This record gives sequence, structure tokens and C-alpha cells, in this order.
Amino acid sequence: MVRMAGGMYGGMLAVGISWGLLRGFWTEWWRFESLRGAAEGLVAGTTLGLVAILLSWQMERSVAGVKALSERFSTILAGTSTAEALLLAALSSVGEELLFRGCLQEEVGVFGATLLFAVVHSGPERIYLWWTASAFVFGLGLAGLYEAQGGLLAPIAMHFVINAVNIRMLGQRGKALVRRRTGTLGELL
Repeated sequence: MVRMAGGMYGGMLAVGISWGLLRGFWTEWWRFESLRGAAEGLVAGTTLGLVAILLSWQMERSVAGVKALSERFSTILAGTSTAEALLLAALSSVGEELLFRGCLQEEVGVFGATLLFAVVHSGPERIYLWWTASAFVFGLGLAGLYEAQGGLLAPIAMHFVINAVNIRMLGQRGKALVRRRTGTLGELL
């Protein structure tokens, strides 16, 4: 899974960098006035990422469809190691933020970029509409953070925190689910 995701997010990163360089967006990506501004962006992104995680977990507790989707992702991510979760979070946060906030948002605006971001977070069954909807809501937050902080550092931090924590937690939960169902992890490890 890491290899497949690496290829997909690596492709997004390549497209984003190429597009950004050709259109001159790259100067907007890292615009903070001082080291303090960069630190504030990291703190803002990290804090909002943690708030987003808490909101997601609350939704999982109170909405049956979100709980079912969480169980689906837990099974997919079963046994994901901490290193793999961090790598997936780094690849997805940098690749997606460069492409969606750094390029698309500059070209088609907040709503258009957020809508495309949500569409990318879809799946083959109706249950995945919860993922699409949450990607749209959090995408608006990422877009606003990009505008407010003046660059990609804060949205990358927010995206990274959300993905790193969720991938790791879902992977651990999936590992436990598989153990309960089969008595062992079998081929998943």
C-alpha cells in the first residue's frame, strides 16, 4: 500500500511542482515574513489538525455511517506501522497541498479546489460519501488556513497531523479487528 500511495502522491507532487514553477506560484507557497511567522503557521496547522481529529472521532461515535467507514479503513490499514503511517502522512500532505492549495486554489479558487479535493477522496461504494463530505469540510479549513497564513506550511502541518494520527490509529484498530476475527494477523503482516 505504501508503494502504491507513494506513486500516487509522488505524481501529485511532480504535477504540483511543475505546475507551480511554470505558473510562478512557488513564490506564494512559502511566503512568511519571519521565522516566527513560520513557527506560527506550524502551530496553527498542528492545532487545527488536532481539533479536526477530535471532531472526526466525535462523528465516529455519533454517526453510524462514519463508524462503518472507520471500520472499513481500519481493515484496509490493518497493521500499518508508525513509520509507514508517517511516510503516508508526509507524502499525502505535501503532494495534495502543493497540488490542491498551491496550484488549483490559485487557478480555480477556494470552492473549485476544495470540490476537486473532495472528489479525489471518494470510493466505490456509498459508504465512502462520508469520506468525501469530510474531505470537503476539512478542505475548506485547509484552504482558509492557506489564505490566512500566507503559504503552504500551515495546511501541510494540519494535513500531516490528521493523516498521521488517523492512519496509525486506524491501522492499530484494524490489527485488533483482524485478530478478533481470525485469531491471528495471518497474511496481513
